[in-house]
Parts: sequence; C-alpha cells; structure tokens
Amino acid sequence: MAEEAVSYRRIPVGENAENAVTVGIEADSDGRPTAAVWWPSTGDVDGDEVQYDDVPAAFSAAEAARQLHGFTEVVVVLQDDLLWNPAWGEIGASRDREPIGDVSDTDLNSREVYNLARGIEGERDA
Repeated sequence: MAEEAVSYRRIPVGENAENAVTVGIEADSDGRPTAAVWWPSTGDVDGDEVQYDDVPAAFSAAEAARQLHGFTEVVVVLQDDLLWNPAWGEIGASRDREPIGDVSDTDLNSREVYNLARGIEGERDA
C-alpha cells in the first residue's frame, strides 16, 4: 500500500499557531537538520516543547500530539528554506524568492546544500 502524501502549512519564524502543533526545523553546528516540536497551552492542555535530532521522529511526535490534544493541524517553521527535505512531505511555501532558486530536484546532498547556503549568507554579510 502506498503511503499517503502529507502536506504542511508553513508559518513565518516568530508567528504563533494558536490551534496547531508546530515543528521548527533548523541546522545544528554540523549543518544537519534538527527539530523542535511545541504547542500552546489551551484549555486543560499544558504547552510543551521537545527537541529531536531526527526530523521524521519529530513529525511523528507532532502528529501524535495533534491527535492526543485535539489540535487542528501540524505547521512548520523553517530556519532556512534549504533545510526542507521533500521526503518529509509537501510544504506550502514559495521558493521563487530563493537567491539561487529551487535546489530540491538537484543531485546536491544536504551537506552541499548547507554549504551553498552558508556561502550565500557569508557573501551577504561581507
């Protein structure tokens, strides 16, 4: 049986999702994506936040928390667009503003994508 494609709504960094579990994805010091899962306090549900080294595990935990606590959706916050891995699902975000374009269909591995993004940021800061 084929797995059903999962789709997430992306929200900007700093935005609060009132009735959602949020998965925040950022790069660690080695450039690997890590995640945090959090949700707000609502009714009898206490807010919480948990860190994950494994992004798919974070999405599984977020979905479990969504179902357990009755939130309407799981949303995503990305430190950088280039961190998104299409294997995690679809994300409702535009990539047309990336300075180098969409690299998701290239042969670049995650380390190469990170180094490319880091180089661009370094040039911006120069």
